[in-house]
Amino acid sequence: MSAERERRGSSAPATPLRALLAMLLLVLLAAPAGIAPTARATTEATGMSGLRLTIAPLGAGIVGPDSPLELRVVATNRSTEATPSGTATMSIAADSPADPAALAAWFGESDADVRLAPVSSVALPALEPGSSATVVLRAESDDVGFAGTWGPRVVEVTAEGEGRMLGSGRSAVVWVPEDATPPTATVVSAVPLTAPGFDGAFIPAEDLEVLTTPGGLLIRTLDAVAGREVAIGVDPRVIASIRILGTAAPESAISFLDRLALIPNDTFALAWADADPLATAHARGVPLPPIEGAGAALDPSVLSPGEPEGADGGDASPAPSDAPDDPDASPSAAPAPSDDAEDLPTLDELSAWPHDIDSLAWPREGTATASALGVLAESGVRAAIIGSGNLDGGRGLVAEAGDLRVLRSDDALSLAARETVAATTEQEFESAAARVSALIAASSASDAAVVPFFTLSRDRLGNSLRLLELLGAIEAMPWARGGSLATASAASGPGVGVIDAAIAEDRLVDVGRMLDAEAADRAFAEVAVEPALITDERRLELLGALSLGWDEETGEAATRFVEASQELRSGVQIVEGSTITLLSDRTSLPVTVQNALDVAIRVFVRVDSATGRLLVEDRRVETIVEPQSQTRALVPVQSLTNGEVPITVSLVDAVDQPVGQSTSVLLNLQAGWETAAIVVMAVLVGGLLAFGLSRDIRRRRMRRRLRAQRGEEETA
Repeated sequence: MSAERERRGSSAPATPLRALLAMLLLVLLAAPAGIAPTARATTEATGMSGLRLTIAPLGAGIVGPDSPLELRVVATNRSTEATPSGTATMSIAADSPADPAALAAWFGESDADVRLAPVSSVALPALEPGSSATVVLRAESDDVGFAGTWGPRVVEVTAEGEGRMLGSGRSAVVWVPEDATPPTATVVSAVPLTAPGFDGAFIPAEDLEVLTTPGGLLIRTLDAVAGREVAIGVDPRVIASIRILGTAAPESAISFLDRLALIPNDTFALAWADADPLATAHARGVPLPPIEGAGAALDPSVLSPGEPEGADGGDASPAPSDAPDDPDASPSAAPAPSDDAEDLPTLDELSAWPHDIDSLAWPREGTATASALGVLAESGVRAAIIGSGNLDGGRGLVAEAGDLRVLRSDDALSLAARETVAATTEQEFESAAARVSALIAASSASDAAVVPFFTLSRDRLGNSLRLLELLGAIEAMPWARGGSLATASAASGPGVGVIDAAIAEDRLVDVGRMLDAEAADRAFAEVAVEPALITDERRLELLGALSLGWDEETGEAATRFVEASQELRSGVQIVEGSTITLLSDRTSLPVTVQNALDVAIRVFVRVDSATGRLLVEDRRVETIVEPQSQTRALVPVQSLTNGEVPITVSLVDAVDQPVGQSTSVLLNLQAGWETAAIVVMAVLVGGLLAFGLSRDIRRRRMRRRLRAQRGEEETA
């Protein structure tokens, strides 16, 4: 059929060749064995019935000449309708091992060019919605027909009933012939040690206590990986949030940092708050903004050492003021403040840690592009963990992508490991663990010199015991041993290409909005007496909003950051008033400035008259307003004529950038009333004085006449 016919929805005339092809297709679909159904057919069958098959190979997924092939299958009806009874059939491609690429494609539910042969069947009961049934499929190794060298063999279980496919599931087992000695591959892994889900610049003390007490996220993660061959990506916000509290830090948090310093694991620094190192490169072609200054106003009192408890002869613990690079100091201690308040520790000093791997970025897998990695390299980052799906060429751990050193993580292995850790049932754990085992075996069988590398999720660690089980299972594999990421990554690697990932448009828009909001905040911060008290904190909050730990709440985190920016920039305003009447030619116009911020501000009040009736003698009146308060500024003005004059009152910063919203006020000018009032007052005062004086004179004359009359009467 031509493309034009397809667009018009018409059909081509039937031909004998088309009829023959249709018959062959029907025969192939009806055959009980042969080429495995494609992923598309499997997906459609599962979607129609909602029957999910969870396959867990028994015996740790290892099959030898003397051990049978056994699969425990849990069939779960996830639809709203009952599924009919039927048959579960196990099929396997036993003749040759699957290479790493084929096995990754197999587990990825993509089309796989393998020939499966059925080796065992078992009856499957009818299932009501939401119910499950467990069956075991078993076949002796001699009956399976294993051939070739050791390595993984792909396995599929299909469920059929009433003449249709009900569901299917895929797995793999590892065939180990007699006297075979599998080569051992060095397996490395990385886990993030971070606290996702916090918008603020720092993690509050009460939350730190929850995170670092038994059962808390940070302590559970550390319990699972401490002392094992697992590299730890440490969030510097966690370290700084504890140290900035000084003597006020929870005891559990201090103990957590002390323990982190003692474990032998390789460590490296994540971006602040585990921010996405490629987010800004994707959105604007700029590197991730760095942290600045101290991040907040530091209180020297909490960083000062208190009286040692051992002053009376007991053992004193290390003072919190000991520098972190002092070998005898407590690792949880913050840098000591000097006598000069300006020498308080910076944020870089508060988050400093003796890491084993320097300058290593860890973006989310499946998000790399050549241009973004180029921006990362130009910013000074020397190495990055990149998923195998974004790299073209080679299979080794270390590679070179342009000017950036790349540590290749195996996407299929990482996915299987994460599903193992996230498993809620033993069946789910064993199913995912079998995939981990087979993928490592495929790598070892193909080239034992290749170092398989898997990473765990940024999401909250669901069950640290599952992580412990996974690491223990890897250590028990005959073809795997744990290794140091720092040691394995020291080798050189070949150049590889970058397969650009498709980045969601809404994510690019969100990151752009946040960068614009922070830029506006930095301009607004000039209004503060100390701008760094605003810019440092907003930078940390930006990085927190860019955290990879938000997962499905990424958009909401971006919205909250932008809304906080708008609220910040509306925190300085002029308090609007009603019509003002000025009765004097020269006076001061009162303007009330409100500061809702937590920092002192310095603004300049500006008054502009719409007419020439009012002369503003000082158009920039400086005003300092303390945090969370109001101040009245007095602007000197002169009224030239009578009448109403509309004026505009606004605020500007030191560089004449507008602050807040301007407001309009109507002035009622009564020029000359001051002189008239003075004349009237003078006349009144003069009249009162004259009246008083004349009255006093009359009284004196009256008294003299009275005295004269009394004298005459006495003489007579």
